[in-house]
Amino acid sequence: MNRFSRRQLGRLALGSAASTAPHIVAGAPAGAVQDAVALPVALGAYIHGAPNDPGALDRFADMTGRLPIVVSWFESWGSADALTRQVVNMELLTRVSERGSIPMITWEPWNPTAGIDQPSYRLGVIAQGDFDVYVDAWANSLAAYGGPVLLRFAHEMNAPWYPWGITVNGNSASDYLAAWWHLRERFWMAGASNVRWVWCVDATTLDEHSAAAAYPGDDGVDWLALDGYNWGASRPNSAWRSLDEVFAFAYSTIERLSGRPMMISEIASAEEGGSKAEWIREGLTSLRTRFPRIEGLCWFNEVGQNADWRVESSQESLAAFSETIIRNEWDGRLAMDR
Repeated sequence: MNRFSRRQLGRLALGSAASTAPHIVAGAPAGAVQDAVALPVALGAYIHGAPNDPGALDRFADMTGRLPIVVSWFESWGSADALTRQVVNMELLTRVSERGSIPMITWEPWNPTAGIDQPSYRLGVIAQGDFDVYVDAWANSLAAYGGPVLLRFAHEMNAPWYPWGITVNGNSASDYLAAWWHLRERFWMAGASNVRWVWCVDATTLDEHSAAAAYPGDDGVDWLALDGYNWGASRPNSAWRSLDEVFAFAYSTIERLSGRPMMISEIASAEEGGSKAEWIREGLTSLRTRFPRIEGLCWFNEVGQNADWRVESSQESLAAFSETIIRNEWDGRLAMDR
């Protein structure tokens, strides 16, 4: 059991001045302060090879006309690199921040080669402290880094395809909450107040019960996030779905659940089954109107699972993406003081 109440811990982690502080915008020049007004959508991306290959970020910017303000990547607790290194790779954080972007790390408690049934990575095991040496190393490293970091722990917990899912591997929603709050306490103890916690659900499998049951509460969450894809005809039994069809139900569900700021942390479309160029053009153009609380969007720019999700999967798709984000002024920056 945590030694602090959720409300106490949330306030301590965010700082008592957060509600009255100026609106500090990550990615803006040092010292820049902006009024609390609606901002354009901030463009982010998961780019295959980045930020290990810093040139991948620059190539994406050259190709699309926009450098992503949020740079997303994945870190697995049980990967060979994690087991050897134990701490955050500071060089990756620096590569991202030097370009004026914000790191968003998806923090995955699993061995990515071992499937769904992994008892050693059950959420209850995390909550009881078995991984505290590793967790504390990360918390201390990120505190020492000091810059803004978005940390997306155990994303898509409502879906059944990861060992931290609340319906698999001996887990429950209460286990998820216990693990979440245990990590929040460890990070608070390390002084990692620069870390912003992203609570992320899978849009396509979400239901109102699982969302509410697994939500840690506004005191424990800084950002709400949705993941969703248009698979089109790229796999059996899937169909072409518009961006609105992918996200509408999940957006309305999460919108009712919390007033925290929202982002789409994974989004992409396959080419098969329709016009990806039109999907991009129509969906991104209407996003701010249809989903007004979405402040940032991270495109999943990789080939995988029988689909080419990249914006450059065709010349038509790339042109649609570039034209749309520039025409709609997708140059927003995420406010990180909330």
